[in-house]
Amino acid sequence: MRINKHSITSQMVLSLVGTSLFIIVFVTLFQAWYSINHEKQSYLHASQLQAGLVADLVTAPMAFFDVQGISANMRQLHENPNILLAVVYNPDKIPVTYYNPAHQVIPEIILPLGSRYDLHSWLPWKLGKLKTTLEIKQNNQVLGYLYIEKKTDRITSFILELTKAVTLFSSILILFIYIVSRILSKKILHPILALTEAAKEVSQYNNYSLRVQYDKDDEIAYLYNAFNHLLSDTESLTTHLESRVALRTQELQNSLETLKKAQLQLIESEKMAALGNLVSGVAHEVNTPLGNAITGGSIIERETQQLLRQMDEGTLKKSVMEHKLHILNETAHLLLKSINQAANLVRSFKRISVDQSVEDQQEFNLYEYLDEILLTFHNKLKKIPVTVIIDGDRDLTLTSYPGVFAQIITNFIQNSILHGFDETITNATITIRFKIVENKLFLSYSDNGIGMDDKMKTTAFEPFTTTKRNAGGTGLGLNIVYNLITQKLHGTITLQSERHKGVIFTIMLPLQLVNDK
Repeated sequence: MRINKHSITSQMVLSLVGTSLFIIVFVTLFQAWYSINHEKQSYLHASQLQAGLVADLVTAPMAFFDVQGISANMRQLHENPNILLAVVYNPDKIPVTYYNPAHQVIPEIILPLGSRYDLHSWLPWKLGKLKTTLEIKQNNQVLGYLYIEKKTDRITSFILELTKAVTLFSSILILFIYIVSRILSKKILHPILALTEAAKEVSQYNNYSLRVQYDKDDEIAYLYNAFNHLLSDTESLTTHLESRVALRTQELQNSLETLKKAQLQLIESEKMAALGNLVSGVAHEVNTPLGNAITGGSIIERETQQLLRQMDEGTLKKSVMEHKLHILNETAHLLLKSINQAANLVRSFKRISVDQSVEDQQEFNLYEYLDEILLTFHNKLKKIPVTVIIDGDRDLTLTSYPGVFAQIITNFIQNSILHGFDETITNATITIRFKIVENKLFLSYSDNGIGMDDKMKTTAFEPFTTTKRNAGGTGLGLNIVYNLITQKLHGTITLQSERHKGVIFTIMLPLQLVNDK
């Protein structure tokens, strides 16, 4: 369990006890290690001195190879109860005599010179035997060797007693630290705990009139004063909260109404702007067939006058008559074609303009309606030039708001002409695809223009976002489109675009399918 899940008191106690325990364990282990090593070195040094004295005692008998003298000197070791075995070897490392009170096995091979502990246990207080090997020398001549084995029970007892003493002392010290930390923590944290209880009461019962008292002048007093000041401010705020909420609600309602009116004005303004563009486009388109019609009428008038004059003069020939009639026939055909084209343009303009001004649901053929919208842009698209592809069911009939569709497609086309296509685009293409899936209309509009960068793409549907403000761009087109789709048609629109890779608008609309032949 992590410490931060406990109370502050428990955290303080655990922190103090844990820190103290770490320090005690570290100091104790260091002291024990130092004491045990000191004891081992002392015992080792004493054993080496004793072995050196014994070697000195047997030096003279060894010089004369007096075995009885050597044995007599060796028997003096019985006064030391720690001796387990003492052996004297000749220069050829063959045992001469020994003292073996513990009936140990006499080693045939002498260990290297010096003293060492013979460890045979994993227990730290079991050091085994202390083995010492010395040379017996006289005048730098080696007379033999002395080998002594000693018990290490003294060191084992020292380690065990030290461990018991350290454990007892540490336990008492930890208990003392725990008790002191509990007392100090309660004394120090009592004001904070009292403040916590007051905060609980305020949160549970909303009793903002509660005040806490603290007599001392220290840091906690500042906390108490801040708490009381906060309760006072909160009490004052809650007293006037309802009136403030009502006032702010009314202000927000008024702001919302203002925004709605502004939005409607913007939509109407954009709609009128679209109608203005439509009028100018249709007027320019109608000029061409009307001009052709006027030219055809002039030709018919001139040729007819020539025929009448020749008839009056009596000079009219059959061949001339046939030629003039042929000219009159072709001119009449051109005149009729131009007048029909102008009539179609006027009819499309009338329908689209009425649809955009009257917001009623109507039944219409989507493919034909898109074709009529594109007809009003024929002249502008021809100047670039732009190839337009409509891909969808030609017999698809919908019941919806055709004027909204006209405004959406009109904004898309105007954006493509104004922002999408420039002199670098050599094969400008606009593609409109639509299909019905599960009673939903999926319509996509795409062009292969210059596209949008990431910054423009993220703000494309925001008001007043445009790249050509000085060239007639208001920055309201796509915002109006977004609002029409999401609010009027209850659909969704997504935008995909990369720089120099064109744009793709994907619209999903829940529509009532009237006729799908």
